[in-house]
Order: sequence, then structure tokens, then C-alpha cells
Amino acid sequence: MKYSIIIPVYNASKTLHRCLDSLLAVQYKDAEFILVNDGSSDSSGEICEEYALRHSNIKYIAKENGGVSSARNAGLDVACGDYILFVDSDDYVASEFFSILDQTLEKTPYDLVQFSCCIDNGNEKKEIRRMPVTAAGREQIMPYLVNAICRKTLNPPWAKLYRRDLIEKNHVRFPEGASVAEDRVFNIKYSLSIESYAVSDQILYFVSTENENSLTRGRQKNLKKQFEITGAYFQEALSASSIPESEKEQYRKAVNFGDCRTIYHEAKLMHQDHVRWFARQKRLGHICDEINRKHMKYPKTRYCTLIMLPVRLRLTPVIDAVAWKLTH
Repeated sequence: MKYSIIIPVYNASKTLHRCLDSLLAVQYKDAEFILVNDGSSDSSGEICEEYALRHSNIKYIAKENGGVSSARNAGLDVACGDYILFVDSDDYVASEFFSILDQTLEKTPYDLVQFSCCIDNGNEKKEIRRMPVTAAGREQIMPYLVNAICRKTLNPPWAKLYRRDLIEKNHVRFPEGASVAEDRVFNIKYSLSIESYAVSDQILYFVSTENENSLTRGRQKNLKKQFEITGAYFQEALSASSIPESEKEQYRKAVNFGDCRTIYHEAKLMHQDHVRWFARQKRLGHICDEINRKHMKYPKTRYCTLIMLPVRLRLTPVIDAVAWKLTH
């Protein structure tokens, strides 16, 4: 098989048909589809079984509920393709999905490819086109990787293509037991060994935000504890890597920045919970103090400086206003 597409499924009966039909529409022969039912309580399991009976290139795995990381890992354990892709059961792909994948890999078998996407909230669609990038060699790759980590575009595993041999050679898996930033850890660990990287402005993936209870997009709390879990995985992966110390430091700074900017996520949650203004300012002030006390280093780019300036200056009303804008 050329491609293995892993689809974690949890209570996705309303969207699963659309997801699978978009992938099967072209009748591409050189791909397998791995459906991992993570203990769904609706009819998702029956839908998976129905498709698996009708299509010989669909593998169906039924397991107890263990979270999206365990579901994706179960898919990785049985995948046979040269390349791995992840598709969430709420989402769907463009009709030219496989043809563009083939064209992209025709001249250069990239280690990591990232495609553009479109956000679909049920009422309107918003295109997010990435700036095209082609880079080979660690020196060329690093600036793009650092920027992708800081802007969180490296985080999600969907709209990306991975080489399975690199995943297996470096024992890359999603950290189970974590429900926050587990995808970032997977992508960072994988990126430690790549030698070629491409970003495409082609929109191949449609992200559906209609289902707030999605396995992959559920609301996350207790961020501090979750980041402790994923932080340990990240440090272990970085320590085991053979990349130069200068590159490791760039990774650390980028991850530090990602941890620091979760203050905006905290503010968004407080808005959603209708926490009073003064209580929000007090909570945000405590977080600013904690971040500033640690003197965490992050990349010295205009983007990072702009995002962190309100935190460094303890401008909690600014952070609060930005979070309100993001929430609405």
C-alpha cells in the first residue's frame, strides 16, 4: 500500500458517512483505510462494520474507550502503507485528495508534507492557505519547523503526510494518558528525524467544527497537569535525539512559547464559563506572574514578541480582550 489513512471514531454517527464517502469517492486503489472505534455508544460501530464489509481496503478495529491517542496508536500498529495520514471522523477531504498527494510525491518523496485546509462550521467555510515551502536538510528545515510550532500549525496530525518507516524506526507514537498537546508531541518527535519538509497551498482537508463533543476537539481543562505529562514525553524524545544541541535549544524555545500562550486559552475558557471581569483579571494576573517568574525563553521573532508582550507587561485586560475576540 502507498497510503494508510487512520480514522479515530467516537460517537461520530452524524458525520462518519460524509467522512468515509469523501475518501472512497475516487476509488483509489493504492490506499487502505483504518477505522478505529474508540468505544462509541452510538451507531458509529455499526457504520464502521457496514463500510468494512463493502470495501476490502477498510480495516476495522473496535476497542474500549481510551482516548484519541490510543485510537491513533492502534491504527499505527496495523498500518501497512508507505505513508501515513490521519483524518478525523468529523472531517472530510477534497475530491482531488489522492491525485494531489501523488503529484506532490512524484518528484520528491518528502519526509513531512503539510497541506492547507478549510474550516467548515456548518454555515460558512473559511479557507486557510499556507505559504508554500520546500526545504531539504536540517539547516533549511529548522526555521520553518520553529515557526510552525510557534503558530501551532504543526500541532494537528490531520492535513499532513508522514513516512511510516520513519515513524517505526524512531518509535513515534501519541502519548496516551494526555488529552492536551498529545498531537504536538507526536509531530515534534517525528520532526526530529526528518530531512525534507514541504508545505502546500492546496486545500485538501476540510475541518468541521460543528460537533463540540468530538473525540479530537472536546473542551480541555486542567492544562497545567496535561502539559506536565506531554512535557515529560517531549523532554524524553529530545534527550534521545541525536540532533545538535543548538537545534534542541530552538525546539525548547518554541515549545516554551507554546506553553506560555495557553494563557489566552485559559482566558477563553473563563469567557465561556461567564466568569466575572475582576475574577478573570485576577486569574490572568497570577498566570502572568508565574510565566514571568520562570523567565522562559522563546524565539525572538516579531510574532512571538507581539503575542508575549501583554504577558511580560502584565496587561491582563489586553489578554482578556484578545481571548474574547477569539471566542466570538
